[in-house]
Amino acid sequence: MLTPTPYSLLPTPYSLLPKTQDFFPHPINNCYKMRLSHKHKFVFIGKPRSGDTTLRQALEPYSDIVSTDKPRYNHPHVPASMLKQHFERMGWDWNSYFKFTSVRNPWDMLVSVYSFGNPDQNSFYFWEKQQYNPNKKMPFKEWITKGKSWDIKAGKHLTDLSAYSLSYSALDDDNTFLVDYVIRFENIESDLTFLESLLGLKLNYPKIEQDKRNNYTNYYNQESIDRVGNLFGYDIKYGGYKFGVEVVD
Repeated sequence: MLTPTPYSLLPTPYSLLPKTQDFFPHPINNCYKMRLSHKHKFVFIGKPRSGDTTLRQALEPYSDIVSTDKPRYNHPHVPASMLKQHFERMGWDWNSYFKFTSVRNPWDMLVSVYSFGNPDQNSFYFWEKQQYNPNKKMPFKEWITKGKSWDIKAGKHLTDLSAYSLSYSALDDDNTFLVDYVIRFENIESDLTFLESLLGLKLNYPKIEQDKRNNYTNYYNQESIDRVGNLFGYDIKYGGYKFGVEVVD
């Protein structure tokens, strides 16, 4: 389990400029991969390929906001900074809610993103149907260097993969950490037990399936290892991750 602490010695994480958009649907429609309960006072900020599907399913019975599944792949992951802005506009007290998200070893997480999204030669993913070319796939090591990620705040693709980072999901423009608790994917079952005690709720969740792909270390060379290390320094420091080393809680 991970709880936020100051990280003044960390490298400066991905800048959240330009400033986040003022637009957010009201009422919040079921188009964001998150969970919100006014009764139980929690906000879950989903993070791609970091156990967020399992967590959303566990929280769904208690949530005022749940994702529909039509079309599920068009639902973006909304960062905490955008949610906080919406809370302020609605007059809701952000600080009275328990906010949490998840993190995963970024070298492993990016292999999962790549395997799921199946990026084409222009780094468009299968859910970006209008631009996507399924006949030409971008090699993994090239994708690590040239791959794109969607910045929902700016409404455009970034020219790197940093929108998949914990810093993008959990920090505001001033690098203030906006969540109260971080579940580590590698310890998700024990962390969910701890979360139950914090929320006072019984959380039922599906059995977590192990990836059927090769070990993530087989996808990398030294250049791509270093590239991820530079882009995801915040995640690595926060989760205590090392390339090829199993996490021990």
